[in-house]
Parts: sequence; structure tokens; C-alpha cells
Amino acid sequence: MTLLTKGMGAIIKGIFKPKPSPVISSVKPGTNLARKRKVQDNVVSDKDKAMKNLDAEGKVGVRTTVPLKKTNKEVSDILDKKK
Repeated sequence: MTLLTKGMGAIIKGIFKPKPSPVISSVKPGTNLARKRKVQDNVVSDKDKAMKNLDAEGKVGVRTTVPLKKTNKEVSDILDKKK
């Protein structure tokens, strides 16, 4: 029984280790957030309009080949480069 308690103590000790010294102290704010959001909203609305005319199989194809997260990231990267 004492071996089990010693093992549990080691596990608990390992879980609650203090963080190493170089901790993130600040984060820079995003740039062009309103502009990015407006462009991304336009992309989403245009994609929704195009998908209204598709059948179920076509909608699945669009969602899998052009994921919205990837599209939004690319739009964000383009707007960051245009600064």
C-alpha cells in the first residue's frame, strides 16, 4: 500500500510542476480586424448564395474541398500583406 501512495505522490507532483521561467508576458493586438471581418463576411455570404443552387452532394463537395476556416485564413493573410 505504501508503494501505491508513493507512486501517486510522484504522479501528482509531476502534474503540478511550476511553469518554466520564460512565460509569455504580452501579446500584440491584431491589425485590420474590422476590415478582415467585413471581407470574410462577404466571402461567407457569397459562398452561401452559390450553395443555394447546389444539391446535397454538391454542397458536401464544396464544404470538403474549400473549407471555410482555410478560406478565412487565406483572406486574412492577403489583407496582412497589403498593409
